[in-house]
Amino acid sequence: MAVLVGGVSELFQHDLDLGRLAVERLQDEDLGQGVVVEELHYGAVAVAQRLEDLRPAALVLISAVRRGRPPGTVQRRRVDPPERSAADVQAAVGDAVTGYVHPDLIVEIGTALGVLPERTVAVEVEPGATGPGEGLTESVASGLEVALDLVRAEARRSPLLALAAELRPLVADDRLEESAALSALRALLIELRQLDRDGRWGKVFTLRDRLRKGITQGAGSEGMDHRDWGLWWALMEELDRLQAAEAAPS
Repeated sequence: MAVLVGGVSELFQHDLDLGRLAVERLQDEDLGQGVVVEELHYGAVAVAQRLEDLRPAALVLISAVRRGRPPGTVQRRRVDPPERSAADVQAAVGDAVTGYVHPDLIVEIGTALGVLPERTVAVEVEPGATGPGEGLTESVASGLEVALDLVRAEARRSPLLALAAELRPLVADDRLEESAALSALRALLIELRQLDRDGRWGKVFTLRDRLRKGITQGAGSEGMDHRDWGLWWALMEELDRLQAAEAAPS
């Protein structure tokens, strides 16, 4: 599986139920091949077991999380596996086995059990009302729309980032002769890593154009094989697809 999109909720707790509502919206959409959308409102240990079963290449969590921001604030962040002591892990497992669920706890337990995907992204909305009840407050309902667009973008970009990850070790050494195209590709891969971190395109498309120009002008690298050529062109074609898709009105 390429991507698991998981809605994390405290069910029927007003704004904290956002993850479930997000899943209801996304389940009927075509988010791309290999993208699965599920509710993850059960305990973090059970979520870790689900991750072990599915083994997704990437995990995208969408939820309402209290972090002291203005209600309705939306934040997308690349999740780094936390470093925790044995005592911290034991405490987290103790919370998890009670059925308590929270995106941070899912990350902690998934890391401790070795099942958290290397690429994990959290899309969060700051809640306002957090007591028992149904429905979202106005600011959080607006935030949900922004968050859904961010999740859709993560699903769209996943094949591109997978290609970049496959290419990096192939251009990291001196196997290929230095060339203008190789320099452009290396710069592009650095920029794509930044895209993964902060969600911004930056100079990606400019560098793609530089790479394409280098190849078409015969400035490729000696030592390239069929796999190299295939991946280089696949990367450019995927960027072409994404540029068109993300420029189109939703």
